Amino acid sequence: MMEDVPAGLAPGTVLGAFVIVRHRDAGGMGDVYEARDTRLDRVVALKVIRHDVASDPARRQRLEREARSAAMLNHPHIVTVHSLDEHQGVLFLTMELIEGSTLRDSIPDRGFPLNRMLQLAAQAADALAAAHAAGVIHRDLKPANMMITKEGALKVLDFGLSTSEVEPADPSLTTDTLSGDGRLHGTAPYMAPEVIEGGRADARSDIFALGIVLFEMATGRRPFESPTPFGVISAILRDRPPLASDINPEVPGEIARLIDRCLAKVPAARRQSAADLRADLEELERRSAVGELTAASTSRLGVAGDGTVRSRRGWVTATAFAILALVASAAAVREYGSPGSAPAGDSRLVRFTLDVPPKTVMPAGFNSNVGISRDGRTVAYTPLGGPIQVRRLDDPDPHPLEGSKTPGFERAPLFSPDGKFLFFIEGDAIYSAKRQLQRAALSGGAATALYDFDMFHAGDWASDGWIYWTAQYPGGIVRIRDTGGAVEPVTTLDLRKEERSHRFAHLLPGGEALIYTVGFGGINSYDDARIELFDLRTKEKKTLLTGGTSAVYSPSGHLVYARGGKLLAAPFDLQRREVTGGSFEVLSGVMMSTNTGSADFALSDRGDLAYVRGGVEGGRRTLVWVDRNGKEEPLPLPPASYLYPRLSPDGHSVAVEVEGPNHDFSVYDFDRSVMSKMTTDGESHDPVWSPDGRQLAYRSWIAGGMTMWLMPVDRSSKPVRLNPRGTRESPASFSPDGRYLSFDAKDPDTNDDARALPIAPEGVPVQIAQTRFGEGSPKFSPDGHWVAYTSDESGKPEVYVQAFPGPGPKVQVSSAGGADPVWRRRGGELYYRSSTDMMVVTYTASDLFHPSAPKPLWKDIYSAGGGASCGMPGVTSANYDVTPDGSRFLMVKDPNEGFGTKVMVVLNWAEQLKELSRARGQDARATAR
Repeated sequence: MMEDVPAGLAPGTVLGAFVIVRHRDAGGMGDVYEARDTRLDRVVALKVIRHDVASDPARRQRLEREARSAAMLNHPHIVTVHSLDEHQGVLFLTMELIEGSTLRDSIPDRGFPLNRMLQLAAQAADALAAAHAAGVIHRDLKPANMMITKEGALKVLDFGLSTSEVEPADPSLTTDTLSGDGRLHGTAPYMAPEVIEGGRADARSDIFALGIVLFEMATGRRPFESPTPFGVISAILRDRPPLASDINPEVPGEIARLIDRCLAKVPAARRQSAADLRADLEELERRSAVGELTAASTSRLGVAGDGTVRSRRGWVTATAFAILALVASAAAVREYGSPGSAPAGDSRLVRFTLDVPPKTVMPAGFNSNVGISRDGRTVAYTPLGGPIQVRRLDDPDPHPLEGSKTPGFERAPLFSPDGKFLFFIEGDAIYSAKRQLQRAALSGGAATALYDFDMFHAGDWASDGWIYWTAQYPGGIVRIRDTGGAVEPVTTLDLRKEERSHRFAHLLPGGEALIYTVGFGGINSYDDARIELFDLRTKEKKTLLTGGTSAVYSPSGHLVYARGGKLLAAPFDLQRREVTGGSFEVLSGVMMSTNTGSADFALSDRGDLAYVRGGVEGGRRTLVWVDRNGKEEPLPLPPASYLYPRLSPDGHSVAVEVEGPNHDFSVYDFDRSVMSKMTTDGESHDPVWSPDGRQLAYRSWIAGGMTMWLMPVDRSSKPVRLNPRGTRESPASFSPDGRYLSFDAKDPDTNDDARALPIAPEGVPVQIAQTRFGEGSPKFSPDGHWVAYTSDESGKPEVYVQAFPGPGPKVQVSSAGGADPVWRRRGGELYYRSSTDMMVVTYTASDLFHPSAPKPLWKDIYSAGGGASCGMPGVTSANYDVTPDGSRFLMVKDPNEGFGTKVMVVLNWAEQLKELSRARGQDARATAR
């Protein structure tokens, strides 16, 4: 029982799979220890929960719920929660162990130097933004819950897990996430007014707490001070906090006012999202780095903590400020919300954030998720699963585009020149059976299908009614009328230069030339692609830039393009159509994929910017072994965009695809530690071993579309095409006698199907499963009498086993969702994925298939298959393999950084770009002198 456990656990004490190393800290919820995880051979932090919390059913239930939420957070500035475990009545959390010191112990007496303070502040806001996007509120943000690592980075601890209560009988503060008896939640000096008054904590309460932390980081002291917790609470409710610049004159006024806005008494007067606050801090950090910020000027107006405006000459009431703000907003709507350009000389910078609907994200993929109209009045963005969201700047709310309400992949929103229509795609080149270009009116009504595409990359809509885009892979730019009709070629690939793709066409002003991205042989990332110009009249082309993607023209006189999650700008002479100077960085944190070259940003003709804030997808996956207990061991291979590892029949080699500008697969010999490239055409995917290990089946685009091929492993002869009449097919497994190859196929009428191809001349495919539902990833059993596959016929993916060649029984194997079936080659076990669980089913089989109840082997987050530029057809894709004896699993570990939940909009961004360019020119002239 918990009461029998000593207050302090001695080194060597065993709690389940964890061995105590030493005591590290004490908190309100319990003691924190350094411990060794014997399963994964790693060091973790272990927090032992107090007995009164663990034994209270309500508190325990809430702890378990919040631990699950906290464990969802995977962010470089958030401490990772691994698990909530119990051993002999001892309840404990395991977390990432951070070597370093708390922010509380790191703040200097007079605050951090400006650049360091802004760096840490932006990291803290970034952590909050990620948590809030996942629906997790911290509720007890304070310097004691933040760590500074040995490398100098900030990490936030205890999201949702350490709410404090103020004990009425005791002036000291205690930490207890689970107080449910009506007392106050939070640590007194960091509690928001609405929480003190009994309201519910939300994201803005966290922003208030972060404002106090920022004040402390800037000045070395808190804005509300008192000898007792209740004195602090009274000050928070009653007093106006000083400006940080009043305490530390070295704090620039803009920073002081931003902190002050976070401390507004009324939540609606604060910065409304951590993502907006992060953007503000990053911009201040950038300006500080180039010397644009100066010490505070106390004569300027600033928003006070209670929502009023103050200056040295006195206080203006909140009502007066509201009237001023309303007038300013009306002016902004008149100027920014009306057709045409902004008034001459108007250079005001306006920023705001648009959120995707709850529980949705925008992933990096073949195309951008965001578009902006030419006049800057309207923004469109595409959450996964749809519908497209449209937000007019004179409307406070986004609205779903009526013509896009069919669930599915909807990407690449492109506004018509007059801003009345949206062009977008319905479907995905890899996953979807149907793929159409659509046009829909913003005023409402159904969408009109213009064309069925094979592979799509976004382009531009000309004033004369032509839409420029990429129609296939490999392929160049084509065009189609915005009313539909035939597709006309525009650019042609230069095969002598191994060009694979021209994509992301963008018209220069005047409409007589295109700029676009070129993917070509020999590069592993679109960060190394070329940006070229094509003259629509003379048909001549030339290279403008090397090392970037997704270029657009900015009215500031620059080409703006993406590389490594950053926007860069190069000065551009529009008359001569030449780059006239070196590129420079203008923005970071733009979501993109280095595998496809797609970057999620758009510019209006006025120079307004819309972009998705997120990470960079591509190039950072690793291959790891995982044993049956979940212990992980990495392969000695560098990170790359690995997909679909397939172990050879003898287990001594693995064939694995690497996606990117060039899709090829290789074979890695475990015994010799040699990686041999099997294909070099840049268009081949998804290898599958023959039973004798001498051949590899795969899919390729070399004949147009997804077709299946077979090649010898020793490369002694050329590949041959399988099923010449087929298209949009992908191999899954060979029967043990080598007579059949199971494969996934797409059919516009029956969706995703599971089929088998006889390996014989003129072999005709036979059906394994072909219904109106989705079926995929069919795998032959070791004896060849059964096929396991996934179907969504029940409304969600489940694993089934069916007799082959049939007819015969069909048995559902999974019980609560399942995908990616893989057989143990020696028989007796079938594995599949269920969310983050690796499941196992034992079985016996003769005339009937008798499976056991599914059991989990281990739980962890590994890639479920598919990347930005590649994925198997069907409702599932097996992105792992198992050794012949079933002792180890070969998994793909993916940092999963290519996701976004916020669209950032910056009006008049081109004016800021001009200022950056001028400052850069001044610096260059000063250096030359």
